[in-house]
Amino acid sequence: MDQALKNIFDKFIEKTKSMDEVLGAWNFGSEMHGKADEYSDVDVVLLVDGTAFHQMEHTVDNVLSEICDDVLLRWEEEFNGEAIINNGYILKNNGMLFQFDVFLINNDMIDDFMCRIHYTDLTEKDIIFDKMGDVKRLADDPPKGGLWSDDIDRLQRTYWYHLNMAAKYLLRNDFFKLEGIFRTLYDTHASLLLSAYDSITWGGAASKLKYIPAEKQGHLKKYYCTEDFGLDRDNLILSAELFEKDLSEILAEKNMLHKPETGIAVKKQLIDLTSNL
Repeated sequence: MDQALKNIFDKFIEKTKSMDEVLGAWNFGSEMHGKADEYSDVDVVLLVDGTAFHQMEHTVDNVLSEICDDVLLRWEEEFNGEAIINNGYILKNNGMLFQFDVFLINNDMIDDFMCRIHYTDLTEKDIIFDKMGDVKRLADDPPKGGLWSDDIDRLQRTYWYHLNMAAKYLLRNDFFKLEGIFRTLYDTHASLLLSAYDSITWGGAASKLKYIPAEKQGHLKKYYCTEDFGLDRDNLILSAELFEKDLSEILAEKNMLHKPETGIAVKKQLIDLTSNL
């Protein structure tokens, strides 16, 4: 963590620790999982007494306003509700901008699904402060994270179905439909790789992909749509070949039957129909 951001964090913790309505706090995100670096932002969870839960959102605003030159914005997650509030802030201090994410968990609704996500794999080393042992009780028996899992048969059918649609969008020069195809193919290929190579039990796909083999990461880097439809065609063909390679290897490792006929037919037609691009 940047030292200037750490200074803000330390002041924030000092103030919230003195509040009766805040029962405890712990680190979340990269700090919780030992992956923080100098570019990491703050992700702090506050366990809040249920009677003061919603008022605490405004209290956090006021605290940040006191310890920084300016709070430029507050961004609220769509899942905010009675059990959990996650607000992200952009703070300005000494001419610099900082991102600061605060998670408020209602202690009266600690078993809510979204709350549980935010203390999954919690350990004592992640605890910042704990007034009455409430956070330690969560750390003593936390929910456990898991590795990525998906239906590989459906993934391959999803891939070839959408690749087959790509030909008409290339021929029409339809950037926006083609961009949607690229996103679907990327997500499908990423899920295939994570189903085989995921090695961390926390985070979403973007976090997990950083820890699969570097060669496999490279197989995802051509899924982008440009205004050059010839380049888009080449990227689709290369990406499809890499998907087929990964699919074949993964199915073999899992002792699953591989039928490459569909992929071969779809790739051939894409190549034939778009040969003039």
